[in-house]
Amino acid sequence: MNLVVNARDALPKGGCLTIKTENITLDKEHSKSIPEARSGQFVRLSIEDTGVGMDKEIIDRIFEPFFTTKELGRGTGLGLSMVYGIVKQHDGWINVSSEPGHGTIFTIYFPVFSGKPEKEVGETISLKELQGEGERILVVEDDQGVRIFTAKALRENGYMVIEAENAREALDIFEKEKGKFHMVLSDVVLSDQTGLELVEQFLLRQPQLMVLLISGYPDQKSQWAIIHERGLRFLQKPFTPVDLLRAVREILSKV
Repeated sequence: MNLVVNARDALPKGGCLTIKTENITLDKEHSKSIPEARSGQFVRLSIEDTGVGMDKEIIDRIFEPFFTTKELGRGTGLGLSMVYGIVKQHDGWINVSSEPGHGTIFTIYFPVFSGKPEKEVGETISLKELQGEGERILVVEDDQGVRIFTAKALRENGYMVIEAENAREALDIFEKEKGKFHMVLSDVVLSDQTGLELVEQFLLRQPQLMVLLISGYPDQKSQWAIIHERGLRFLQKPFTPVDLLRAVREILSKV
């Protein structure tokens, strides 16, 4: 979705957007000509547009968190970082080809799984058991799409939610509400502070506050030791509404 949105924005006067999937086998010789590639069987996803294109300087930075070429208010610079993180989580890689005025092609390779799926007994999930009872939750997330999705899932299942898009706004809300929250749910990567630093400030004010951290970046695993050491619950993006509700319910049930 993020790649398609970027392609759309690169076509201010219209153009062509092509999405293609194909099975491909790379041998050792062929894989040498593709950055980050390895030999094997893969599913290749390509998203190509005939838009404005990018120069090498921009291409070298596009997967950096918070780097964006869009005007203020039109992008956070997190979309392509999220794409990169998801691809890496699935043991794949992503290549970019572009020239100013000649469009852009994002090519993603996902490894093929050749085994047979194990038979699983379907788990019966009762949403009623995961619903809240009016608990107040502060959601801190600078990605608008993720924030809206998270807040909506919680509100529709019995929680009272207040949203903040960065650490500064979250601290202001926390002070105005006099810390009257049962839980704070925060992204680990925020535009003005890390989620861990923000949570520490909350806990100084309200030591009994429950915490749930979320992130979609593989490099945040380097902070897992700190997260676990402090007994904080972590939820990896992307997550489903059920994943979210289960994690929140398990944390609040310990109160």
